[in-house]
Amino acid sequence: MPVQKYHFLKADPFVLSKSEVLQAVQKYLIQEGYETKRAEDLSGADLIAENEYHSLVIEALGNEEEQQEYFEAYFNHQVITLLKSYEKNPGKTLVMANADAPIIRQNVDCLKAALDELGVVRFWVKKDLTIEWE
Repeated sequence: MPVQKYHFLKADPFVLSKSEVLQAVQKYLIQEGYETKRAEDLSGADLIAENEYHSLVIEALGNEEEQQEYFEAYFNHQVITLLKSYEKNPGKTLVMANADAPIIRQNVDCLKAALDELGVVRFWVKKDLTIEWE
């Protein structure tokens, strides 16, 4: 059961680590016909996925309880890492892969217009580890 660490933060309905988010995304993309590789050393992003037409640069964020006090720094890091990989290339898409938690949705929604303009796709990992994307 998630713990509410601060009185002003509402506890998330479920908790996923960054690793669990990446595993769920990797499994989903393999089922969709992508080849994947963990890419921390190559590009700064967490995961690269490719098929014959397209490549995805993926940066992930979990909602682990111990992360909550540093959430803004982790979130900012996710956005900056993706922006460093940005290029106008129709065959390359940047992806934010996140646990589908209210605190993360709130922060992503604040950037929705900019993310849409840049073509950044959002993957939301649900409690059952399925993926919803927008």
